[in-house]
Amino acid sequence: MYVIGLDVGGANLKAADCDGKAHSVPFPLWKTPELLADALRELLTNFSRPDLVAVTMTGELADCFATKAAGVDQILSAIEAAVTPAPVIVWSTGAEFITTDIAREYPLLAAAANWHALASWVGRMVQERGGC
Repeated sequence: MYVIGLDVGGANLKAADCDGKAHSVPFPLWKTPELLADALRELLTNFSRPDLVAVTMTGELADCFATKAAGVDQILSAIEAAVTPAPVIVWSTGAEFITTDIAREYPLLAAAANWHALASWVGRMVQERGGC
């Protein structure tokens, strides 16, 4: 299964795949949130078509969104438009991936969860290697 991870921030878009390829591009989300899907499509031209897309975000904190919930919804809609038909899962602060439906229903689980994704990954790597 070919998986791409996306991180949608307020100023940058980042993508990485399960083969170790990574790419980042500047995208000031607060200026043109309506262009997010197009920017994601362009970023993803650097990768093969994914079977699954795993997402983290902080872009919902940009002042172009009235609420975090509105930002989570708009970001997920843009991602879904950019990667269809690949399914999308969202990292949550509950330390698990959730569906986009759950992320929309409980947006604070997905909001600004990218720090948690990194911390969880590092914690697992340290534990597996017997560190700390």
